[in-house]
Amino acid sequence: MINVRTLEPGTRVALTDGSTVEIVSNPKDGIWVFARYLSSPRDTSLVGTEEMVFAQDMVEIQTTP
Repeated sequence: MINVRTLEPGTRVALTDGSTVEIVSNPKDGIWVFARYLSSPRDTSLVGTEEMVFAQDMVEIQTTP
């Protein structure tokens, strides 16, 4: 379980659908964050876009390569 309140901008997170996002901003409500898609196997048109990501969709914090 990821503590969404602690995620800072720049943190990379893997999602349940196999996508990787980077946190852009965090209202620290523990429910969602704003993130930019770095990869999205299900829909490549999402790469580079920003949207809200919900806590239940986050599966792993990733280290920067």
